[in-house]
Amino acid sequence: MTVKSVASVPSVAYRDAMRIAAITLTAIVAAAVITLGARQASPALTGTVVVVNQQSDSVTLIDLKTMEAYKHVPVVGGPHEAAASPDGRRVIVTNYNKAGVGQQKTLSLLALPSGDVLKTIDLGEYRAPHDVRWVDGSRVVVTSEANQALLLVNVESGAIERVFRTEAGVSHMLALSTDRTRLYCSNMRDGSVSAFDFQSGKKIKDVKTGAECEGVGVTPDGRWVWAGNRAEDTISIIDTQSLEVVKRLPSPGFPYRVQFTPNGRFALVPHANASSLVMADVATQTIAKSIPLGMTKVDKPSTAGVFPHPDNRHAFVTVRNDNSMLVLDLESGRTLARVEVQNSPDGVTYSPTQR
Repeated sequence: MTVKSVASVPSVAYRDAMRIAAITLTAIVAAAVITLGARQASPALTGTVVVVNQQSDSVTLIDLKTMEAYKHVPVVGGPHEAAASPDGRRVIVTNYNKAGVGQQKTLSLLALPSGDVLKTIDLGEYRAPHDVRWVDGSRVVVTSEANQALLLVNVESGAIERVFRTEAGVSHMLALSTDRTRLYCSNMRDGSVSAFDFQSGKKIKDVKTGAECEGVGVTPDGRWVWAGNRAEDTISIIDTQSLEVVKRLPSPGFPYRVQFTPNGRFALVPHANASSLVMADVATQTIAKSIPLGMTKVDKPSTAGVFPHPDNRHAFVTVRNDNSMLVLDLESGRTLARVEVQNSPDGVTYSPTQR
Protein backbone atom coordinates (compact mmCIF):
# COMPACT_ATOMS: atom_id res chain seq x y z
CA MET A 1 0.00 0.00 0.00
CA THR A 2 1.20 3.44 -0.86
CA VAL A 3 0.55 6.02 1.76
CA LYS A 4 0.16 9.65 0.58
CA SER A 5 1.51 12.39 2.73
CA VAL A 6 -1.16 14.57 4.23
CA ALA A 7 0.78 17.64 3.01
CA SER A 8 0.52 16.51 -0.64
CA VAL A 9 -3.28 16.32 -0.67
CA PRO A 10 -4.93 19.78 -0.93
CA SER A 11 -7.85 20.18 1.41
CA VAL A 12 -11.33 21.07 0.14
CA ALA A 13 -11.07 24.43 1.89
CA TYR A 14 -7.71 25.17 0.24
CA ARG A 15 -9.02 24.27 -3.25
CA ASP A 16 -12.08 26.51 -2.74
CA ALA A 17 -9.90 29.40 -1.58
CA MET A 18 -7.67 29.10 -4.65
CA ARG A 19 -10.70 28.97 -6.95
CA ILE A 20 -12.17 32.14 -5.40
CA ALA A 21 -8.80 33.90 -5.66
CA ALA A 22 -8.53 32.99 -9.35
CA ILE A 23 -12.05 34.30 -10.06
CA THR A 24 -11.31 37.52 -8.18
CA LEU A 25 -8.04 38.06 -10.09
CA THR A 26 -9.81 37.49 -13.40
CA ALA A 27 -12.45 40.05 -12.46
CA ILE A 28 -9.79 42.60 -11.49
CA VAL A 29 -7.93 42.11 -14.78
CA ALA A 30 -11.18 42.40 -16.77
CA ALA A 31 -12.09 45.60 -14.97
CA ALA A 32 -8.65 47.02 -15.69
CA VAL A 33 -9.00 46.19 -19.38
CA ILE A 34 -12.44 47.84 -19.51
CA THR A 35 -11.08 50.94 -17.77
CA LEU A 36 -8.11 51.14 -20.12
CA GLY A 37 -10.41 50.76 -23.10
CA ALA A 38 -12.58 53.61 -21.86
CA ARG A 39 -9.53 55.83 -21.58
CA GLN A 40 -8.41 54.93 -25.07
CA ALA A 41 -11.91 55.60 -26.42
CA SER A 42 -11.46 59.29 -25.48
CA PRO A 43 -8.75 60.45 -27.91
CA ALA A 44 -5.93 62.61 -26.55
CA LEU A 45 -5.92 66.21 -27.70
CA THR A 46 -3.34 67.18 -30.28
CA GLY A 47 -2.40 70.35 -32.12
CA THR A 48 -1.18 73.76 -31.01
CA VAL A 49 -2.80 76.36 -28.77
CA VAL A 50 -1.63 79.94 -29.31
CA VAL A 51 -1.90 82.33 -26.35
CA VAL A 52 -1.34 86.09 -26.59
CA ASN A 53 0.39 87.67 -23.56
CA GLN A 54 -0.46 91.38 -23.33
CA GLN A 55 2.13 92.51 -20.82
CA SER A 56 4.98 90.27 -21.95
CA ASP A 57 4.73 91.43 -25.59
CA SER A 58 4.79 87.78 -26.56
CA VAL A 59 2.90 84.79 -27.91
CA THR A 60 3.09 81.39 -26.20
CA LEU A 61 2.84 78.18 -28.23
CA ILE A 62 1.48 75.13 -26.41
CA ASP A 63 1.82 71.52 -27.57
CA LEU A 64 -1.52 69.94 -26.64
CA LYS A 65 -0.17 66.42 -26.89
CA THR A 66 2.33 67.03 -24.08
CA MET A 67 0.63 70.07 -22.48
CA GLU A 68 3.93 71.91 -22.78
CA ALA A 69 4.45 75.62 -23.42
CA TYR A 70 7.32 74.99 -25.81
CA LYS A 71 8.02 78.50 -27.08
CA HIS A 72 7.47 82.15 -26.14
CA VAL A 73 7.69 84.32 -29.26
CA PRO A 74 8.40 88.07 -28.88
CA VAL A 75 6.20 90.33 -31.02
CA VAL A 76 6.11 94.08 -31.60
CA GLY A 77 4.19 94.99 -28.47
CA GLY A 78 0.88 95.04 -26.65
CA PRO A 79 -0.61 92.04 -28.48
CA HIS A 80 -4.25 91.23 -27.73
CA GLU A 81 -5.79 88.74 -30.19
CA ALA A 82 -4.72 85.99 -32.61
CA ALA A 83 -6.26 83.83 -35.34
CA ALA A 84 -4.96 80.68 -37.02
CA SER A 85 -5.02 80.49 -40.83
CA PRO A 86 -7.46 78.10 -42.56
CA ASP A 87 -4.66 75.57 -43.20
CA GLY A 88 -3.38 75.88 -39.63
CA ARG A 89 0.17 76.65 -40.73
CA ARG A 90 0.24 80.34 -39.74
CA VAL A 91 -1.15 82.59 -37.06
CA ILE A 92 -1.80 86.34 -37.25
CA VAL A 93 -1.39 88.46 -34.10
CA THR A 94 -2.63 92.03 -33.48
CA ASN A 95 -0.18 94.45 -31.84
CA TYR A 96 -2.65 96.74 -30.11
CA ASN A 97 -1.36 98.95 -27.31
CA LYS A 98 2.07 98.72 -25.69
CA ALA A 99 2.36 99.83 -22.08
CA GLY A 100 4.33 103.05 -21.75
CA VAL A 101 4.46 103.51 -25.52
CA GLY A 102 0.88 103.72 -26.77
CA GLN A 103 -1.16 102.50 -29.70
CA GLN A 104 0.52 100.20 -32.16
CA LYS A 105 -0.09 99.78 -35.90
CA THR A 106 1.19 96.34 -36.89
CA LEU A 107 0.24 92.70 -37.31
CA SER A 108 2.70 89.86 -36.68
CA LEU A 109 2.53 86.77 -38.91
CA LEU A 110 4.01 83.61 -37.37
CA ALA A 111 4.65 80.13 -38.76
CA LEU A 112 3.26 77.09 -36.97
CA PRO A 113 4.43 75.01 -35.27
CA SER A 114 7.91 76.65 -35.28
CA GLY A 115 6.79 80.08 -34.12
CA ASP A 116 9.13 81.79 -36.57
CA VAL A 117 8.08 85.38 -37.30
CA LEU A 118 7.43 85.42 -41.05
CA LYS A 119 6.73 89.14 -41.31
CA THR A 120 5.45 92.24 -39.57
CA ILE A 121 2.69 94.04 -41.48
CA ASP A 122 2.60 97.83 -41.05
CA LEU A 123 -0.91 99.29 -41.23
CA GLY A 124 0.30 102.85 -41.84
CA GLU A 125 -2.18 105.44 -40.61
CA TYR A 126 -4.42 102.79 -39.03
CA ARG A 127 -3.77 102.24 -35.35
CA ALA A 128 -4.82 100.06 -32.44
CA PRO A 129 -5.60 96.84 -34.35
CA HIS A 130 -7.38 94.64 -31.84
CA ASP A 131 -9.44 91.71 -33.14
CA VAL A 132 -8.71 89.71 -36.28
CA ARG A 133 -10.22 86.93 -38.46
CA TRP A 134 -9.01 85.13 -41.56
CA VAL A 135 -11.19 85.60 -44.64
CA ASP A 136 -9.29 83.08 -46.77
CA GLY A 137 -5.73 81.84 -47.10
CA SER A 138 -4.28 85.25 -47.92
CA ARG A 139 -6.51 87.90 -46.33
CA VAL A 140 -7.63 88.90 -42.85
CA VAL A 141 -10.10 91.42 -41.49
CA VAL A 142 -8.99 93.43 -38.47
CA THR A 143 -10.36 96.21 -36.29
CA SER A 144 -8.63 99.60 -36.24
CA GLU A 145 -9.99 101.01 -33.01
CA ALA A 146 -8.31 104.42 -33.23
CA ASN A 147 -9.73 104.98 -36.73
CA GLN A 148 -13.26 103.73 -36.08
CA ALA A 149 -12.80 101.22 -38.88
CA LEU A 150 -12.30 97.62 -39.92
CA LEU A 151 -9.64 96.73 -42.48
CA LEU A 152 -9.41 94.00 -45.09
CA VAL A 153 -5.68 93.26 -45.25
CA ASN A 154 -3.75 91.11 -47.72
CA VAL A 155 -1.12 89.38 -45.59
CA GLU A 156 0.99 88.47 -48.63
CA SER A 157 1.35 91.99 -50.02
CA GLY A 158 0.54 93.97 -46.88
CA ALA A 159 -2.01 96.01 -48.85
CA ILE A 160 -5.21 97.29 -47.27
CA GLU A 161 -7.83 96.24 -49.79
CA ARG A 162 -10.92 97.75 -48.16
CA VAL A 163 -11.89 99.96 -45.24
CA PHE A 164 -15.20 99.44 -43.40
CA ARG A 165 -16.12 102.65 -41.54
CA THR A 166 -17.94 102.07 -38.25
CA GLU A 167 -17.93 105.77 -37.30
CA ALA A 168 -18.48 104.54 -33.75
CA GLY A 169 -16.37 104.72 -30.62
CA VAL A 170 -13.97 101.94 -29.59
CA SER A 171 -14.72 99.41 -32.35
CA HIS A 172 -13.12 96.54 -30.48
CA MET A 173 -14.15 92.99 -31.45
CA LEU A 174 -15.48 91.50 -34.68
CA ALA A 175 -17.30 88.49 -36.08
CA LEU A 176 -17.37 87.23 -39.67
CA SER A 177 -20.13 84.93 -40.88
CA THR A 178 -19.09 81.50 -42.13
CA ASP A 179 -20.33 82.26 -45.65
CA ARG A 180 -18.36 85.56 -45.67
CA THR A 181 -21.42 87.69 -46.42
CA ARG A 182 -21.77 89.57 -43.13
CA LEU A 183 -19.27 91.32 -40.90
CA TYR A 184 -20.10 92.49 -37.37
CA CYS A 185 -18.21 94.73 -34.96
CA SER A 186 -18.80 95.66 -31.31
CA ASN A 187 -18.51 99.33 -30.37
CA MET A 188 -17.76 99.67 -26.68
CA ARG A 189 -18.27 103.41 -26.23
CA ASP A 190 -21.53 103.44 -28.19
CA GLY A 191 -22.90 100.18 -26.75
CA SER A 192 -23.72 98.82 -30.19
CA VAL A 193 -22.94 96.30 -32.91
CA SER A 194 -22.31 97.47 -36.48
CA ALA A 195 -23.43 95.14 -39.28
CA PHE A 196 -21.77 95.29 -42.72
CA ASP A 197 -22.31 93.69 -46.09
CA PHE A 198 -18.90 92.10 -46.34
CA GLN A 199 -18.79 91.92 -50.13
CA SER A 200 -19.66 95.57 -50.78
CA GLY A 201 -18.27 97.08 -47.58
CA LYS A 202 -21.51 98.97 -46.95
CA LYS A 203 -22.67 99.41 -43.38
CA ILE A 204 -26.21 98.08 -43.03
CA LYS A 205 -27.10 99.14 -39.51
CA ASP A 206 -25.88 99.99 -36.00
CA VAL A 207 -27.78 97.86 -33.48
CA LYS A 208 -27.98 99.19 -29.92
CA THR A 209 -27.21 96.38 -27.49
CA GLY A 210 -26.14 97.62 -24.05
CA ALA A 211 -23.50 99.43 -22.03
CA GLU A 212 -19.91 98.75 -23.12
CA CYS A 213 -20.68 96.08 -25.67
CA GLU A 214 -17.42 94.17 -26.12
CA GLY A 215 -17.63 90.48 -26.96
CA VAL A 216 -19.43 89.63 -30.17
CA GLY A 217 -19.94 86.40 -32.12
CA VAL A 218 -22.08 85.08 -34.96
CA THR A 219 -23.50 81.55 -34.95
CA PRO A 220 -22.05 79.14 -37.55
CA ASP A 221 -25.35 79.19 -39.47
CA GLY A 222 -25.30 83.01 -39.54
CA ARG A 223 -28.73 83.23 -37.88
CA TRP A 224 -27.84 84.99 -34.63
CA VAL A 225 -25.34 87.44 -33.24
CA TRP A 226 -24.65 87.32 -29.51
CA ALA A 227 -23.05 90.32 -27.80
CA GLY A 228 -21.74 90.72 -24.25
CA ASN A 229 -22.51 94.06 -22.59
CA ARG A 230 -19.90 94.03 -19.88
CA ALA A 231 -20.90 97.19 -17.98
CA GLU A 232 -24.47 96.04 -17.43
CA ASP A 233 -23.91 92.26 -17.12
CA THR A 234 -26.18 91.26 -19.99
CA ILE A 235 -25.96 89.32 -23.24
CA SER A 236 -27.92 90.65 -26.20
CA ILE A 237 -29.15 88.29 -28.92
CA ILE A 238 -29.59 89.86 -32.36
CA ASP A 239 -31.72 88.37 -35.15
CA THR A 240 -29.50 88.79 -38.22
CA GLN A 241 -32.50 88.94 -40.55
CA SER A 242 -34.21 91.87 -38.84
CA LEU A 243 -31.06 93.23 -37.15
CA GLU A 244 -33.03 93.75 -33.96
CA VAL A 245 -32.27 92.60 -30.42
CA VAL A 246 -34.79 89.85 -29.71
CA LYS A 247 -33.63 88.85 -26.24
CA ARG A 248 -31.42 90.12 -23.44
CA LEU A 249 -30.07 87.61 -20.91
CA PRO A 250 -28.95 88.70 -17.43
CA SER A 251 -25.42 87.36 -16.96
CA PRO A 252 -23.58 88.79 -13.93
CA GLY A 253 -19.79 88.91 -13.83
CA PHE A 254 -18.58 91.04 -16.76
CA PRO A 255 -19.40 89.08 -19.98
CA TYR A 256 -16.23 89.65 -21.94
CA ARG A 257 -16.00 87.53 -25.10
CA VAL A 258 -18.31 85.37 -27.24
CA GLN A 259 -17.38 82.22 -29.16
CA PHE A 260 -19.53 79.37 -30.45
CA THR A 261 -18.88 75.64 -30.49
CA PRO A 262 -18.39 74.50 -34.11
CA ASN A 263 -21.70 72.63 -34.11
CA GLY A 264 -23.50 75.84 -33.14
CA ARG A 265 -25.12 74.37 -30.03
CA PHE A 266 -23.50 76.55 -27.39
CA ALA A 267 -22.27 80.08 -26.92
CA LEU A 268 -19.15 80.29 -24.76
CA VAL A 269 -18.91 83.54 -22.80
CA PRO A 270 -15.98 84.21 -20.43
CA HIS A 271 -16.95 86.32 -17.42
CA ALA A 272 -13.92 88.21 -16.14
CA ASN A 273 -15.33 88.96 -12.67
CA ALA A 274 -17.08 85.65 -12.06
CA SER A 275 -14.13 83.25 -12.39
CA SER A 276 -16.15 81.18 -14.82
CA LEU A 277 -17.01 80.28 -18.39
CA VAL A 278 -20.71 80.60 -19.13
CA MET A 279 -22.29 78.15 -21.58
CA ALA A 280 -25.55 79.26 -23.17
CA ASP A 281 -27.89 77.10 -25.24
CA VAL A 282 -28.30 78.71 -28.66
CA ALA A 283 -31.57 76.96 -29.55
CA THR A 284 -33.40 77.91 -26.35
CA GLN A 285 -31.50 81.17 -25.84
CA THR A 286 -30.94 80.38 -22.19
CA ILE A 287 -27.93 80.01 -19.89
CA ALA A 288 -27.12 76.30 -19.71
CA LYS A 289 -24.46 76.38 -16.99
CA SER A 290 -21.53 78.30 -15.56
CA ILE A 291 -18.26 76.37 -15.41
CA PRO A 292 -15.92 77.40 -12.56
CA LEU A 293 -12.21 77.60 -13.34
CA GLY A 294 -10.09 75.00 -11.56
CA MET A 295 -6.36 74.37 -11.01
CA THR A 296 -5.51 78.07 -10.79
CA LYS A 297 -2.98 79.49 -8.33
CA VAL A 298 -5.17 82.47 -7.48
CA ASP A 299 -8.37 82.59 -5.42
CA LYS A 300 -10.38 84.66 -7.89
CA PRO A 301 -9.22 83.83 -11.41
CA SER A 302 -10.11 86.41 -14.07
CA THR A 303 -11.41 84.63 -17.17
CA ALA A 304 -10.17 86.25 -20.38
CA GLY A 305 -10.14 84.58 -23.81
CA VAL A 306 -11.83 81.39 -24.97
CA PHE A 307 -11.58 79.18 -28.04
CA PRO A 308 -13.47 75.90 -28.64
CA HIS A 309 -11.79 72.70 -29.82
CA PRO A 310 -13.23 71.23 -33.06
CA ASP A 311 -14.56 68.24 -31.08
CA ASN A 312 -17.23 70.51 -29.49
CA ARG A 313 -16.37 69.10 -26.07
CA HIS A 314 -13.24 70.94 -25.00
CA ALA A 315 -12.39 74.62 -24.75
CA PHE A 316 -9.23 76.59 -24.10
CA VAL A 317 -9.50 79.48 -21.65
CA THR A 318 -6.90 82.06 -20.65
CA VAL A 319 -6.75 83.40 -17.10
CA ARG A 320 -5.29 86.87 -16.98
CA ASN A 321 -4.27 87.11 -13.31
CA ASP A 322 -3.06 83.49 -13.19
CA ASN A 323 -0.79 83.67 -16.27
CA SER A 324 -2.24 80.42 -17.50
CA MET A 325 -4.21 78.58 -20.16
CA LEU A 326 -6.77 76.04 -18.96
CA VAL A 327 -8.30 73.10 -20.82
CA LEU A 328 -11.96 72.67 -19.87
CA ASP A 329 -14.26 69.72 -20.46
CA LEU A 330 -17.54 71.38 -21.44
CA GLU A 331 -19.62 68.27 -20.71
CA SER A 332 -18.38 67.50 -17.21
CA GLY A 333 -17.42 71.07 -16.29
CA ARG A 334 -14.00 69.88 -15.13
CA THR A 335 -10.69 71.66 -15.64
CA LEU A 336 -8.44 69.03 -17.20
CA ALA A 337 -5.13 70.87 -17.43
CA ARG A 338 -3.33 74.10 -16.59
CA VAL A 339 -0.35 75.38 -18.60
CA GLU A 340 1.78 78.29 -17.43
CA VAL A 341 2.24 81.02 -20.05
CA GLN A 342 3.49 84.61 -19.61
CA ASN A 343 2.10 87.89 -18.24
CA SER A 344 -1.56 88.79 -18.67
CA PRO A 345 -2.75 86.27 -21.28
CA ASP A 346 -5.78 87.36 -23.29
CA GLY A 347 -6.52 86.14 -26.83
CA VAL A 348 -6.29 82.43 -27.57
CA THR A 349 -6.71 80.31 -30.69
CA TYR A 350 -6.17 76.74 -31.86
CA SER A 351 -4.47 75.07 -34.81
CA PRO A 352 -4.54 71.33 -35.62
CA THR A 353 -0.88 71.58 -36.65
CA GLN A 354 1.16 69.35 -34.37
CA ARG A 355 4.75 70.06 -33.35
